[in-house]
Amino acid sequence: MRNKGERWFIVLFLLPASLLYITFVIYPSFNALRMSFYNWRGIGTKTWIGTDNYKRMLEDDNFINAFMVTGKYILYQVPLVLILSIVIALIISHLIKTRWFNIYRSITFFPYILPGVAIALLWATIFNPVSGMLNGLLDLAGLDSLTNEWLGRTETAFGSVVFVNVWSMVGFYTILILAAILNIPQDLLEAAEMDGASKLQKAIYITLPMLKDILQVVIIFTLINTLKVFEMPQLLTGGGPNRSTQPISLYMYEQAFTNFNFGYASAIGVVFLVLTLLASLLTLRITRRSEG
Repeated sequence: MRNKGERWFIVLFLLPASLLYITFVIYPSFNALRMSFYNWRGIGTKTWIGTDNYKRMLEDDNFINAFMVTGKYILYQVPLVLILSIVIALIISHLIKTRWFNIYRSITFFPYILPGVAIALLWATIFNPVSGMLNGLLDLAGLDSLTNEWLGRTETAFGSVVFVNVWSMVGFYTILILAAILNIPQDLLEAAEMDGASKLQKAIYITLPMLKDILQVVIIFTLINTLKVFEMPQLLTGGGPNRSTQPISLYMYEQAFTNFNFGYASAIGVVFLVLTLLASLLTLRITRRSEG
């Protein structure tokens, strides 16, 4: 049992973080919930309208589209980030005894430390249909029939944004998984190798089962970050063309700061928060059940 002095010492250290969390997370969340029952343009009088903002969402085609687009981001990004992170981490782990290990690890992590604006500008330049490097390389290779207006067409814009998101996220999760791989007891791997197991068999039957905990963290973090996707669609396409890349977060931003429907934007924010919590809890429950 801790004595009274130790308990007050713990409380003292937790107090600043708790105050910040209450100020910047708890209070804004409750304020958004309260605001969602009003019609407010940002200035002037707030008008109580009850649940009308929530009813409006059910009839709003643009909100339904944003909801579906967010689902598409989850459907594509989460598996891609998970699979690529595992594969790259396994490849780098086999280079640990070489001088290239730290170089490859640094190169892999590098995209994650770049600012989002820099990443968007970089890839917007690469995807430029006139002077971009991608179309230039395709033209140089004699594949000019494949050149495209990557960010300006509905057929290619979504895939381009997903690619940039995955490229910017994979490095961080690769390093997390790599750290877990390097902590696996070498005795198990050496014993399997002595029994004639190949590298692929060791990866499937020994390495992956021992990565369950970190893979659960990666899935939940990737899911949350994908639900919150905002920066790349805004900077690369502005949610277009034809709202094909507009997630819920960007539509909420549009309602608040373009249309000045702060009450409706708050209602979207509340629904968005609930969806994020439910998705995280569901993922956590599924992964824990699979462990059992």
